[in-house]
Amino acid sequence: MKLSEIKKHLSTAEAVNFKLSTGDYVPQHFHVTEVGLVTKHFIDCGGVERIEKVVNFQLWDANDFEHRLKP
Repeated sequence: MKLSEIKKHLSTAEAVNFKLSTGDYVPQHFHVTEVGLVTKHFIDCGGVERIEKVVNFQLWDANDFEHRLKP
């Protein structure tokens, strides 16, 4: 999914829920601390030059209920 698609969905969303690989959901009082484009430019062990780009979501889940934001 592209970042522009996520932004489009957020503009009409009433709630945001993140599902973990365990099948559990991140608690509702989480907040997003960072969203960013990460670019990695490297040479792998076979000598092949590669460029990878991913969007990273960093979530915070603590007893910090005052920072919760709506979409």
